[in-house]
Amino acid sequence: MKLIDHVIKIRYKIERAFDNRFSRMGFKPENVEAISEDSDESTGRRRHIEGIIAIHQNAGKDYKDARKEALSECVFTLYNRLAAIKVMECKGKELVPEVLRTRAATGNLSFMHNAWLEEHPEERNAERMGLKHFIRDEFKALSERIPIFREDYPYDLLPTADELHNIIAAFNAIDDDPDLGPDTWKGDDILGWQYENFNTAEKLALKQSGDKTEYDKVSLQSQVYTPRWTVKFLVDNSLGRLYLEMYPESKSFLNEDGTTKYLIANAPKKQMRTPKPLTELRVIDPACGSGNFLIYAFIILYDMYVDQIENYGADYNRRDIPKLIIENNLYGVDLDERAVQISQIALLIKAWEVRGKRGHRPEHINIVSSHFTLPAYSEVESAFVKDNCWDETQKKAVESIWNNLRNAYKFGTLVRVEEKLKELRPNFDEQNLFFGQDKDDADFRADVAATLKEQVRLVAESSKDDYASRQVRNALTFLNIISNEYDVAVANPPYTDSADFGPELKAFVNENYTKPYKVNVNLYATFIKRCFDLTDCDGKIAMINPPTFMYIKTFESLRKLIIEKSHISLFVEWGYLGLFTQSARVDSAFFCLDKQSIEAPSVFIKLNDLYEMKRKDALDKAYIDLCSGQPNDRVYFLQQSKLKEIKSWPFIYWISDEFREKFAGDSADQYMDIVKGLTTSNNERFLRFWWEIPSEEISKDYTSDHCKWVPYVKGGPFKRWYGNMWTLLNWGNDGYEIKHFVDDKGKIKSRPQNVAFYFREGVTYSAAGSKGASFRYLPKNYVIDAGGPGIYPNKYTNIPYILAFFNSVLSFYICDCLNPTVNINQGDLWRVPFVLPNKDEENEVANLSKSNVDIKRSISLYSLIEQNFIGSPIRSGAEVSSSIFDFYCHENALNTMVVLHEAIIDELIFHVYELNDHDIMMVLDKAIIKNRYPSGLFSVSSSAMNAYCAWLTSKENEFKPTKELIEYFDYYLKVDDDQPKIDDFDTLYQNNNGWEEFCIKHKMNPIEVWWQFKNAKVLPPQRTQVLAFELITDVMRTVLNDDDDGIIPLGTRIGEDQMSHRIEQELQRRGYTNSQISQIVVLLGSKDLDTYLRDHFFQQLSDHLNLFMYLPKTPFIWHLTSGPLHVLDVMVSIYKWNRNTLSRIKSVYAARRETQLNDAISQYADSDDGSTKMAVSLIREQKKELHDFVAKIDDLLASGYDPKLDDGVGKNIAPLQKRGMLSYDVLNAGQLKKYLNADW
Repeated sequence: MKLIDHVIKIRYKIERAFDNRFSRMGFKPENVEAISEDSDESTGRRRHIEGIIAIHQNAGKDYKDARKEALSECVFTLYNRLAAIKVMECKGKELVPEVLRTRAATGNLSFMHNAWLEEHPEERNAERMGLKHFIRDEFKALSERIPIFREDYPYDLLPTADELHNIIAAFNAIDDDPDLGPDTWKGDDILGWQYENFNTAEKLALKQSGDKTEYDKVSLQSQVYTPRWTVKFLVDNSLGRLYLEMYPESKSFLNEDGTTKYLIANAPKKQMRTPKPLTELRVIDPACGSGNFLIYAFIILYDMYVDQIENYGADYNRRDIPKLIIENNLYGVDLDERAVQISQIALLIKAWEVRGKRGHRPEHINIVSSHFTLPAYSEVESAFVKDNCWDETQKKAVESIWNNLRNAYKFGTLVRVEEKLKELRPNFDEQNLFFGQDKDDADFRADVAATLKEQVRLVAESSKDDYASRQVRNALTFLNIISNEYDVAVANPPYTDSADFGPELKAFVNENYTKPYKVNVNLYATFIKRCFDLTDCDGKIAMINPPTFMYIKTFESLRKLIIEKSHISLFVEWGYLGLFTQSARVDSAFFCLDKQSIEAPSVFIKLNDLYEMKRKDALDKAYIDLCSGQPNDRVYFLQQSKLKEIKSWPFIYWISDEFREKFAGDSADQYMDIVKGLTTSNNERFLRFWWEIPSEEISKDYTSDHCKWVPYVKGGPFKRWYGNMWTLLNWGNDGYEIKHFVDDKGKIKSRPQNVAFYFREGVTYSAAGSKGASFRYLPKNYVIDAGGPGIYPNKYTNIPYILAFFNSVLSFYICDCLNPTVNINQGDLWRVPFVLPNKDEENEVANLSKSNVDIKRSISLYSLIEQNFIGSPIRSGAEVSSSIFDFYCHENALNTMVVLHEAIIDELIFHVYELNDHDIMMVLDKAIIKNRYPSGLFSVSSSAMNAYCAWLTSKENEFKPTKELIEYFDYYLKVDDDQPKIDDFDTLYQNNNGWEEFCIKHKMNPIEVWWQFKNAKVLPPQRTQVLAFELITDVMRTVLNDDDDGIIPLGTRIGEDQMSHRIEQELQRRGYTNSQISQIVVLLGSKDLDTYLRDHFFQQLSDHLNLFMYLPKTPFIWHLTSGPLHVLDVMVSIYKWNRNTLSRIKSVYAARRETQLNDAISQYADSDDGSTKMAVSLIREQKKELHDFVAKIDDLLASGYDPKLDDGVGKNIAPLQKRGMLSYDVLNAGQLKKYLNADW
């Protein structure tokens, strides 16, 4: 059983127990009820719970939410207390003897419970042998060292003895679990791991809600607990390195046997900074969570103190070391009160563990939650503005500081009290908020400081309850913390993209984190900036966060901050997955920065190209090699200044200096316009697929026909050269409706940007996908989308060359360098270095590019979803399987031409860029990892080569081989007759296993794959079924269009032939024999055509037309059904669907079907046997289903339903789906809701 399962189980037990307790005392989930005066429940306990709930009601919650929050806090407090005891038990008897762990030797009691009973024998007859009283006494004893155990703690509550017994047993079950065991509790970070698991339900609920992230959800949205080894790596190379810079000969980093205890990269050999007393060395984690970094920092600091005592004559008492560390060295802040509670407990336990019970106890701890409240400035203004001697600037400064302090409960350490003051009074010094050289300014600052602290103290004293008072005292601690400067800042801050910010968080970040460096693009970026603010001029920063800031254009200002204001000492690019828990699906990088000037090169360790489960071992090896001075191909050294040589300063550290020089030249944006297009803000309203609109209403040339619906490109799945041109845009009256699409406040919602480029010829691309961007030819008369941007010629005008260049493996590599995420944006393409080819190179590449576009256009002729569809490749007059196989062989041969052209293009582009062999291998190595390797570079057998050459020059090939392709056979193609045999052709064409992907997966030349496929004579079943389905669909479309009303029944003849017969008739009309028709039905995978049409067709058509993740499925043939008995099933065409058609289903088809059912009952009138009764009963059930279906039609008509083809499938089909009239739900819940509420 996993730890998370135990945690959830324990939480549920406590939650249920406390919920029952609340209810027994009259605090029901919905309201408060009085309890009888003679109730056994303690009046004091009732008042206690009433006070807990009041805490949250005073914070503005209604009773229901206040009760829920109070209950939640009580649950967590008991969980945390018991978990802390389990941790202390595992530290050994000298810390805490066994309080919870039961043993058979002590009568299935814990050691301490058994001992307690010796002192309290009267409790043996009490409930569970006085368990509650025993636990209460233990809490009291522990409260002397750990405040959370105090009885006056606001959320102090215990369940009944039986419930408490079961809860403790659930904790002990972790010890007994063979997958976990008692050692689970030994880790210093176990409380933090449990807390992450404890919040599982809340995190899932937040994710499912889709809500934007505000301050009160930040900890849930991005709670990712840092593994201990990562914490050690970062703290060792920041705090540990700083100590060695003061004491390079220190022995504290060695074990007693002389082995290395703390391995520091590039450890200094000589003193690099002036030593300072250890009590003045300060470490802060500004988003400390449950304190993992601080707990480990405690360990390394303890060794430093011991080193100072033993080797440097420092006058410290060993018993004082934990106290000194907690009071002087470690500082932390977090929004999450619970996480801070864990952090404090874990740190106090660590201090207790290190020096035992005789160690001196800390007087205070500098780890605080910023979850406190302060009064409005107007209530305290008079205390600040004394004798009206302050000018307006000073008054504004003070008000701003106070208001920022009030916002700490929302934004934690991101509030910038000191920064605000500096901005308002720029002549203040850089050292401290409250001290300066100018006397007037110094007096002003001192006055502000004293008044701030005094006001906070007075608010605390005036608070009505202990909890509120404690919260306000936290404000004073918080103020002191953010007013200091620190030697080291360490953090794993929250990761939240600005697009997910709620309005309040967004406004705060935009106001406070855009000058002088614009770092408002992600919450973690603001924390990086804050760590710069909080550390002194030669401080160190060690952090872990996503690597997006390394490359993406929007993080350019953050990169400038790092490069201009610090030295990148050590940087590990980890990559996607494998660092945190399995559920944390994030990219990661961790790094150490020095704010002092250092001449040494920066060190980068590259791991993101490895499988995640191999990275830790690779890092360990690379790190050991780095520390021992051994070479390692994963370790890169780079002078930091070289990062500036590439526009926008991306952290591209692994390329050669020669390759880097390419970036110093011209970039793509100097030769072409790379622009984003339209954002509709309501795709359901403004977009259609081409099959939703009659062809005569679709623009062929907007400049002359001005049709309402114009072709529109919207990105789509990975596809190079040609395709994905499925959508239409409502651009009637030059886009008047979309240009004037406003919200309730009159603000324009759509964004028709770069309109001047609409309808121009160029290149478009799909920006998102694991395979990288894919570029396609963009004909004239298309409008571009934000997700399907355009590239248009400017200074450079050769569109085919532009297309080929961006589809090249070199362009892919460069884009991956500039932005290794799955979403390439236009800013990345702007930065791509562009080298002008000579005329010969340009013509060669352009010819290959044109050929690839033409080939892909030709292949698309046989795809049902394409506008240029001409018909099924399943030929009439030929055996079906042979016809399909011949088509596959021909299509594969054409796709092979494309792949070979791509390999040639890659070689030509390498030549244009004058890449050396090392850089070419670097590009190709990346292509292998990313499954983009040019498979045309693989070898081929002589038999395959000869066969393909014969096909190239045969009449079967409608595309004359290019000169470059002929030269490929002469100069590039390697012949090797020792080729592996492919045995999985049945998987070809399945998802993400197209022709090129299949060749790359097998690391084989497409010529060889084509030849082996041709000889294997295998029909890949999935694609083959789709071809049969597309043929049937095309036939059905014709049949429905030819039908008078566009309604054809299924299964049962209702006054006209059913659909299966009509399909067979149309196939025969097209020249297919009965034998072929039977073969086609077999390929569909159903026992007969009627069954397939009834049970599978509509879902397959809907799914087949599911081309974009966020657009609806839009079937152009609908299957309406009366229900599971299939009394009435009809297929209808959207092109003939209207209010009259719906009425006709009722008046004609339902009426005829009811007549048939009545006639059937009449036939049984004279019979009374059992089988007859069953038959009649079934018919009556069928009649009821039919009547219900007719009632749905009546209801639909009464609602005013009047479908218009122009409104689109989504809007027209939604009312039918809502009433359960379809055989398959086409729309998801969100889409259904949108369309039912559509206002167009």
